[in-house]
Amino acid sequence: MNFMFAILFIFMLTGCGSAELNEGENYGNLLNTSGGLTLNQSKHELGWGNADCTICHNLENIHLVNRTGTATNITAVHDRAISEGISGCAACHGNNGVP
Repeated sequence: MNFMFAILFIFMLTGCGSAELNEGENYGNLLNTSGGLTLNQSKHELGWGNADCTICHNLENIHLVNRTGTATNITAVHDRAISEGISGCAACHGNNGVP
């Protein structure tokens, strides 16, 4: 019984502190795509034409890592996304096909 407890305890210890860094949603560097940051139907097939970005995207989980290769203050971009909500998405990503 003590042996089983010791094994269980070792497994518990190895899991402590091993949480992975949350890098958020990763769509690569959109600046290198046709249209840049502006969404178009070819790179946003499933969500094209949808006015509510939060149906698919968790605002807490976007813009956590700078994937642009430019000197972008990604923390400020993330904070803006959180504070402005979906109304701020169009400023950088266009209207997503919504008239």
